[in-house]
Amino acid sequence: MKTCFPAWLAGLILLLAGPALAQVAPGLPEDPGGAVVEELVVQAKEPGPAWWVVRDGDSTVYILGMPSGRIPPQSGWDRRYLDRRLVGAKSLILADSVRISVGVASFGDALRLYRSLRSDVALETRLQEPLRSEFIAARQKVGQPERRYASWSPFVASLMLVGDSAPKGWVDPREEVIRAARKAKVKRVEAPAQDASGVAGKLLGSMDPALETACLSAAVRTVQRAQPAATAEGWARGDVAAALSGPRDFEGCLLLLNGGAQIWRTIVSDHTDLIANALKTPGHSVALVDVNAMVAEEGVVRRLESRGLTVTGPGGS
Repeated sequence: MKTCFPAWLAGLILLLAGPALAQVAPGLPEDPGGAVVEELVVQAKEPGPAWWVVRDGDSTVYILGMPSGRIPPQSGWDRRYLDRRLVGAKSLILADSVRISVGVASFGDALRLYRSLRSDVALETRLQEPLRSEFIAARQKVGQPERRYASWSPFVASLMLVGDSAPKGWVDPREEVIRAARKAKVKRVEAPAQDASGVAGKLLGSMDPALETACLSAAVRTVQRAQPAATAEGWARGDVAAALSGPRDFEGCLLLLNGGAQIWRTIVSDHTDLIANALKTPGHSVALVDVNAMVAEEGVVRRLESRGLTVTGPGGS
């Protein structure tokens, strides 16, 4: 699931609390995005990233599968089909940009929660082996000193570590697409914001030390296994399998923060609605959807097909 990481992280830091010391971690929530339809994992015939096309009568939506992470600034991904499809488009549907709406009752509550996420005892001295050594290796891999995470709880440290794992200077290709759409004077349509207020209340009662440790351990595994260059290169050449090759260990924690598997399904349903609504009027639109959300068993392709719509994949079928 693609999220606007800095935006919802800022909100959640104000909403979530709890120290973390325990090392026995419970299982994280199911990851519905982890199960994909193998026949949809193909090599694109067109040059550049993978596109899907959905048609209904005289209306068409071209869906560009987007990477879950950033890409090198000079990746040179082939934009010819994007530029061509933006010409005369009714709208650019930003279906993969999930906005999480959160709120805080008062400044005092926010301050107390913020303080509860801090500690006077350095994080690495609070962790037990082997997690302590694994965390040190992971933060060294992303080039961060001990002091960056020292005063935070393992939960916050896990979010920071994953955020720090993106290579410096890499960019979000969505921004390039948005600029191109603005230049082509294409109207922008976004997915509705998801209200996380109710989720926060549940988390305050369940964010125990073991769960925080589970998130930190998952973040460490994600950093250890990640090969962002190979994933980004695969996306740029339309290799869906390579684009999906990044580890999903941390997805369970992100799903937990965003309300679990059900909110993932709700978001995918909203994406599908946006695309289906665009098909109600003649003409064509361009949509951006996370490539994983496209090919998941409960993803956008299968949901569109269940509505009787014809979807052509990047492999030509």
